[in-house]
Amino acid sequence: MQQQPSITSPPAFHIMIKPRGPICNLGCEYCYFLSKSKLYPESEFRMSEETLDRFTRQYIESQRVPEITFGWQGGEPTLMGLDFFKKVVELQKKYRKPGMKITNALQTNGTLLDEDWCHFLREESFLVGLSLDGPRQMHDAYRKDQGGKPTFDRVMAGLMLLKQNKVEFNILATVHAANAGNPLEVYRFFRDEAGVQFIQ
Repeated sequence: MQQQPSITSPPAFHIMIKPRGPICNLGCEYCYFLSKSKLYPESEFRMSEETLDRFTRQYIESQRVPEITFGWQGGEPTLMGLDFFKKVVELQKKYRKPGMKITNALQTNGTLLDEDWCHFLREESFLVGLSLDGPRQMHDAYRKDQGGKPTFDRVMAGLMLLKQNKVEFNILATVHAANAGNPLEVYRFFRDEAGVQFIQ
């Protein structure tokens, strides 16, 4: 009787998926990832549907746990468009193992969110990480768009849409020179003005 080889791969692992690579609609001064586009000058920096299909199937097949998470990061993943993420969910349902729970986490700057996005994110139970660095002057110190304009108002509009549509979200705050010396002010802004319950 032939002995079965032992499984040496881990029962589970996590991958940060960057479907647009380093491409972003913002130009945050502290971002280390934007310049990575220069490493691949011929790339379109857009995950193809074929790659998405193959990745989804292989990622699910290789997990030996009852619950897995797809973590969507950037650059800015919402630049892929809503139809891309509808396809994401469709493929996850197609390849899901019996009894397996699949969740999605999406990290975004929030500036491209609208009612359609938020309806989808709520209906498909995405956990959204929203990048916000504190009150206006602290956030806008580094988090500017590609034209050098501040983004605070656009991010706050995205936050309000998430709340109005009851999308589960948390805040990802980067600690930097403009906010590091004011932890209580930042915390109270998140708690009292932004109405945030979870902070990374």
